[in-house]
Amino acid sequence: MTRSRYPLPSPTAALAAAWRRPSSWTAALAALLLTAPVPAGLAQAETAPGQRPPTWADIDNLRSLLMAHGTKVLQQDCNQRGLQGLYHDRSDTIVICRVHRDPQAVWNTLAHEATHRMQACAGGSITDPRQHQAMARALATYEPQEWRSIAIYPREQQLSELEARYTARLAPEQVPRLFRRYCGGSGPSTLSRQP
Repeated sequence: MTRSRYPLPSPTAALAAAWRRPSSWTAALAALLLTAPVPAGLAQAETAPGQRPPTWADIDNLRSLLMAHGTKVLQQDCNQRGLQGLYHDRSDTIVICRVHRDPQAVWNTLAHEATHRMQACAGGSITDPRQHQAMARALATYEPQEWRSIAIYPREQQLSELEARYTARLAPEQVPRLFRRYCGGSGPSTLSRQP
């Protein structure tokens, strides 16, 4: 079964309705790129403007969903400097490193690694290729450090990292919805299952 690639979602609440209407793609992208920039000093793990921050309940929901689909989710001490988490596809295991200090940082890493699991379910990219350039611009605008960090990966891994970094910035209810789209509809039922 072929699953459709998800359209570029808005990182701001003000644009959320526009993403539900495919014909408004140009207007939504323009609004995204022309909105006021995120204040300087926005940390890697902060929430997009207009978006509620993730909670421990959101983290538990996504972790439970992953585990219901057979993915092991572990927390470990990681000895590699800068490593925050990883997804090992052969063992279907996500490791969250014990370096995070708040739920936003844990969510960011878990959602990032869950995206790699979605890519494994889909057999590759989960986004529409027509959106890649806009995703890159949005990440470069709102998360320049994240954008620059993609360059350290081999070229063949850069798209999967772009998707993972972008998806980790989505609203907490969107990530489980995407996971169900690419990896199947079973798993814990929560409010995030709403259309």
